Amino acid sequence: MRTSRGSRSGAWFAYAVLCVATLVALFPVFWTLSTSIKDRRDTFVNPPKIVNFDPTTKNYRLLFGNPAFVRVTLNTFLVTAGATALSVSVGSLAAYALVRHRRFPGRRSLEATMVIARAVPGVVLIVPLFEIVTRLRVYDDLWALIVIYAAVNLPFAVWLMTSFFQQVPFELEESALVDGAGRLQVLRMIVLPLAAPGLAATAIFVALLCWNEFLIPALLAGERSKTLPVFISGFISARNLDWGPMAAASSLAIVPIALITVVLQRRLVAGLSAGAVKE
Repeated sequence: MRTSRGSRSGAWFAYAVLCVATLVALFPVFWTLSTSIKDRRDTFVNPPKIVNFDPTTKNYRLLFGNPAFVRVTLNTFLVTAGATALSVSVGSLAAYALVRHRRFPGRRSLEATMVIARAVPGVVLIVPLFEIVTRLRVYDDLWALIVIYAAVNLPFAVWLMTSFFQQVPFELEESALVDGAGRLQVLRMIVLPLAAPGLAATAIFVALLCWNEFLIPALLAGERSKTLPVFISGFISARNLDWGPMAAASSLAIVPIALITVVLQRRLVAGLSAGAVKE
């Protein structure tokens, strides 16, 4: 009886901690959403108004009336989709090679290099990237951003997909190889369908990193290829800070990734669970 009561008390305590952590994590999102529907005079009131204010759509109307917002939103979608597709595609091939061909020379060094490359701060990479972009004359080009985003996130995609491919039984691949299938056919028809949850999880995480990237487009993108994070930072100036429009743009920037995560929630959880299991 004591054990049962103790376990229940522990469960309730765990739920309480999770609820508090959830509220703390969601409060900035709530504050951003509430600020986006506040009038300017309500934004600077002290003490701040939490719910006792008259909501307005002025900030959103001002945002959608700006042609630059539509352009940078489209740029962000294109760069995120292109970089995610490229990173996950190449990362899947590299991860499959690392899992199934374990004895090639330099494998350990290659894995260590990928981890180190992902851990390097972006500030260290931005100078050589800027030099490469200017020499190739692709500054302010969407394709340059797509390739750079994909290259930066490729080690992360390989690292995730490696753990997922390790859960696919090799016996299934051997049977297909005996029947005459090639390596690419085995990957496309057997391995990738079985690792689909992991593929979805990797794509979501890579898309999140690409969607929220600020440093690279801030220095390598001009007016034509500007993305949402850079556009949102433009509301901050030396003399003024437009909280309302900035909060509205931030709220809209949250929506696409939140919808993708909700739609693919089952695959995301299944993929993370599969990647956590070791043989």
